[in-house]
Amino acid sequence: MAMRDDDLGRAHSTLTEADGGLCSPPMAAPASELRDWRSLYEQAQALVETERARAEAAEARVEELVLAERDARCRAGSLKSQLDKGRDKLAAAVEEVKEVRRAAKDALFYQSEVARLEKLLSEAGVDSRKRSTIMSLRMEVFQLHEALQALQGGKDAPVPAPASTGKVKWPMAARPSKPGKDATGALRQEAASLAREVRELTRENARLSKALERSQGQKDQIAALRRKVAALLRKLKRAAKASPPPRVGARLRKALERTRKQKDTIKALRGEVGSLSRESRRLNREARRLRRDQEQLQDLKARVRWLTFETKLQRGELAGYYDQMDLIEKQENRIFHLHVAVRTSAIKNEKLEAELAERLPLPAAFRKLRERDKTIESLHKEIARQRKANEGLGRKIKSLRAHRARLQARIAQLRSTRAVLSKAVFGSRSEKQETPRSQRKRGQQRGAPGHGRTPRPALKEKEERKEPPPDALICSCCGEPYVANGERSSSVIEIAVKAHIRRIVRPRYCRGCACPSSPPEAIAPPPVRLFARTPYGISVWARILYERFACFRPLRQVAAWMTDQGLAIAPGTLASSVRRFLPLFAPLAEAILAHQSEMAVRHGDETGWRIQELNERGRSQRAWLWVSVTADAVYYIIDPSRGAEAAMKLFGSVKGTVFLVCDRYGAYIRMARELDGKVILCWCWIHQRRDFIECAAGQVKLRQWCEGWIERFASIVRLNKERLKHYDPARALERQSPAFDTAQAALKKAVDELFAQAEAELADLPAKARQGKALRSLLKHREGLSVFVDHPLVPMDNNFAERVLRRPVIGRRLSFGSDSEDGADLTAAMYSVLGTLALNGIDGLRWLEAWLEACAENGGQPPDDLTPWLPWTMSEERRREFMTPE
Repeated sequence: MAMRDDDLGRAHSTLTEADGGLCSPPMAAPASELRDWRSLYEQAQALVETERARAEAAEARVEELVLAERDARCRAGSLKSQLDKGRDKLAAAVEEVKEVRRAAKDALFYQSEVARLEKLLSEAGVDSRKRSTIMSLRMEVFQLHEALQALQGGKDAPVPAPASTGKVKWPMAARPSKPGKDATGALRQEAASLAREVRELTRENARLSKALERSQGQKDQIAALRRKVAALLRKLKRAAKASPPPRVGARLRKALERTRKQKDTIKALRGEVGSLSRESRRLNREARRLRRDQEQLQDLKARVRWLTFETKLQRGELAGYYDQMDLIEKQENRIFHLHVAVRTSAIKNEKLEAELAERLPLPAAFRKLRERDKTIESLHKEIARQRKANEGLGRKIKSLRAHRARLQARIAQLRSTRAVLSKAVFGSRSEKQETPRSQRKRGQQRGAPGHGRTPRPALKEKEERKEPPPDALICSCCGEPYVANGERSSSVIEIAVKAHIRRIVRPRYCRGCACPSSPPEAIAPPPVRLFARTPYGISVWARILYERFACFRPLRQVAAWMTDQGLAIAPGTLASSVRRFLPLFAPLAEAILAHQSEMAVRHGDETGWRIQELNERGRSQRAWLWVSVTADAVYYIIDPSRGAEAAMKLFGSVKGTVFLVCDRYGAYIRMARELDGKVILCWCWIHQRRDFIECAAGQVKLRQWCEGWIERFASIVRLNKERLKHYDPARALERQSPAFDTAQAALKKAVDELFAQAEAELADLPAKARQGKALRSLLKHREGLSVFVDHPLVPMDNNFAERVLRRPVIGRRLSFGSDSEDGADLTAAMYSVLGTLALNGIDGLRWLEAWLEACAENGGQPPDDLTPWLPWTMSEERRREFMTPE
């Protein structure tokens, strides 16, 4: 603090008027000068008192600041405890989110069931997304049930009230649930329309009940008429010789005609009532089944709503964390202002100390100043301690801000995950963009030429003659026989698959002479068998293999099918034959792999599989089905590993350079690195496009950005298709037509612009932007994505391999994988052989019969020469033999 300006000015003027001022010797001063010293002393005392009061005020202010600091420290402690509680809640919320995600993964298993339920509901005309429709359906089902009971109980059974009156007494099992709060006007209108339909059905049931009553009355009338007719007939018998009067006969005929009409009416009513009763029973059964399906659908929807509720709950907790952080920031600002006030007070005290040292060299003033210095020093220490506490709060605030950013990223990830799961459960399977629907009607167009009946010249005919009965061949008037007049033929295509036993009888001939050089007996050789001492022929084993690996039936289903054909066979018999068949087909699989190793373009993919035997050994039963596809061959392996070692089994024996079209799985990258340039990886554009779709899933702001990138990908696909129309594989790339060169230049320019656009967008985005992941992945895989530009034979996507894997995946879902490792090896070999035959258009069943016959003739071993059995080495005549039906 400083002295007032008027006090300093007055003291200065008094000192200058004296002779010599303070610098003169005190003994030489007169009496007037003594009085001046006294006045100066009094003024100094007043100034000291003033400064003492100000110092006391400053001390009170400092005490207030200390109390405020203590209060702030207490509030900081309470905030810290709140933060700890919030952190615990957050951890619990994260665990709950994990549980919800696991539950959402389980929802994928209900996908097929949901699709079936939605199909049934759509066939019934019910929208499964509206709860009010479900309630109306339950009301309608209950009323149908009551109406059916009324029809079965008779005319005295009560008819339920319409749904709009609200007078239906629901049983506990069929009581409908309350509609949700989010029901809209459209749902109410639909519910009203369904209620009207139910009322109409109720009125129809009432009409039928009245019709039944009328039919009962008509029965009574018919009985009375029958009694009258019987009486009339008795009268007619008594007067049999006398002819009835014309009027009486006419009345009788009319009465009989009315009786016949009433009988026909009663029969028609009985048939109608019976059909309605059957229809009501069918509707009742269908309604009960729909009620069960609706309950399952409601459970699934409840789980989805729980996911949404959990996300909203986390948003609420984050809002609470934000409020706490705002309070902490306000407290920090308040502490900062207090620190500034204390610092200002310290500066003023320093100035006051300097002025008093210059003007008042008094011991008391110096003591006060020293005490003040101690107070200020203690305040500085307190301020330093408070600064350290503030630094700790600042670090906590920074950590909370970082935690808030992580939570926001987690919320965005959960939102996207929920969108992806919702699409997987309720969305469309296809990722194709919506195209305008064609105006062309389905089916054969009016005026278009038909294809006629399919000719089948190679189908064998079995003639059957049907003669008319002998009585129809004699004239009923004169008794003369009919004369033959040609014949008329018609054909019907039939098929019969039935097991039978071939009993082969071989006559024996003994030697009739005594020549020792001749064999003592002559007999035909026995029929060849695939396995020794087996009662089953070649066609049985071929059919079993075809049904198991071409039709993807489990062994038990194959055994049941054979039993239906008349051949009872145990599933264990089929399972025990695995080790017998594996040596017969392993050479063919090896030949297919050797053929693929010489191809320039191959596709690769993998999917999950199971080997139950591994679980019994204490290992995981998880395995993988790998596939390698070329234009004319398919090769599978089943391996417990998903690493590069399994990929090397497929592509490690390549000869020359091969272009491998695959997804971006790391095993392919490591395998290509180990092969040192023999394999050039060509990434799938569909997988890259899927990254952008999943990036924008659940993000409304990114929808337009995602659609723009999808359109860029689609334009490149269109340009590539246009280029391939003008491509001639027999010519080199530099010697193609001018149309191809133009399309090639346009495609290359579009690809370069796409990657340039990705670089520009990535440079403008923040480091943690959501779009950055998809853009960085696109730029990272640029080399593999651009291979198709300079090599037109390389496709842009891996859809070929995924389509080939689709049928084995169906077999996996039906049979749950393989029981043993030998079974897995046989499955891979059979899938390879039959898949290769299917790609080349060869009938698998006929080929299997011929192959097993050749193996049986070779003593149960595969033939040494595989040339006649592989599609790319067999002759055209043999190929036509296997392709042309008998």
